[in-house]
Formats: sequence, C-alpha cells, structure tokens
Amino acid sequence: MKILNKKNPESKPLWVEMLPTLLCPLWLSFSEQGLQAVYFNNPGQESGPLWPVNQQQSVPELAAHLRQWRQKTAAAFKDYFAGEPETFEHLTLDLQGTPFQIKVWQTLRRAPFGTITSYQALAKALGRPRSARAIGGAMRANPLPIIIPCHRVIATNGSLGGYTAGLQYKRLLLSHEQVASGRSPIPLHGPIEEL
Repeated sequence: MKILNKKNPESKPLWVEMLPTLLCPLWLSFSEQGLQAVYFNNPGQESGPLWPVNQQQSVPELAAHLRQWRQKTAAAFKDYFAGEPETFEHLTLDLQGTPFQIKVWQTLRRAPFGTITSYQALAKALGRPRSARAIGGAMRANPLPIIIPCHRVIATNGSLGGYTAGLQYKRLLLSHEQVASGRSPIPLHGPIEEL
C-alpha cells in the first residue's frame, strides 16, 4: 500500500464517485495524492461530498493517475466482497490524520482478514496499554473504513463498540470476513464470544 502524507492537511477532494457494492453504495473520494476517504451511503449518516466535486481533466497526468486509482480501488472492493483477503495493498492512499491516528491506522492495517481484535489489544500492540479510549477516537476518525479495518476492533467484553457507519455494517463486515475465512458468521445480536 502506498501512503502519501501530503503536507497540506486540508487536501481537497478532486473526484468523488459512488461505487455499488454488495453491502451498500460506497462513496470514494480522491485527492491529487490518491484515495482519501470512503463514505457509507446509508440513511442517518452524513453522506460524502456531492459528485462530481471537481473534474480537473485538463491535467493529463493527473487524469491518468485518477483513472488508475479509480480502477484499482473498484477492483479491490470487488475482490474484498468476493472474499479475497488483503485486496487493498496496492492502493495509493492520501491518508490525513494526526501522527497518533496514522500510527494506529497503520498498525490496524496489519490485522489479518477474518480476525477480530480488541481496543485494548491494539493499545498494547502500540506500546500504549492505557490508550484504549484514544484508540477508539482514532477509529472514529478513520477516513478509510474497510481499507483500514476498524470494523475488526471490538471491546474486550465482546460488545461491538462503535462504528461510524452504524453497528449493523460492522456486524455485516465481520460476518462476511468470518464466512469467507471458513468460520461461522458472528451472532446477529449480542456480544461476540471469541477474541
């Protein structure tokens, strides 16, 4: 995965488009540096910027990069929903966040497809065992859900915790990965018993 951290934290969307998936429509937002955000399109959640935001097709090199990024992103999501693990490794990302958030997100990227971890275990993996709440804050700020798999992080007691798109999507994503990995889906209600 190529991550470009642009010095300008106010990186503006260049192109936003809707990608139909098996889960729901996803809005993909691209900047001049790569994919910068994924928005779920579900009732009650603020949708992404309106499409198209800015079509700067007058710069041929940028248009070529954008076309390539869009194709790779669409193919990666198609593979992910077909049950292929680790399909997002070759995407170019314009990841914006604080140094702590980026460290959390990069650590979380190493959580294998089909696995579930806890906020506490992630905090320990970062060498900050008392920062589970801060981990939760970084998860809420995650601009690239599914690609940075914050849905794989649950509370130590087995409850789902939170998910910006809604817990129904978190439960569906976890079940999808469990089934694709040859395991049983997670329960429709209540806590998850195994960590």
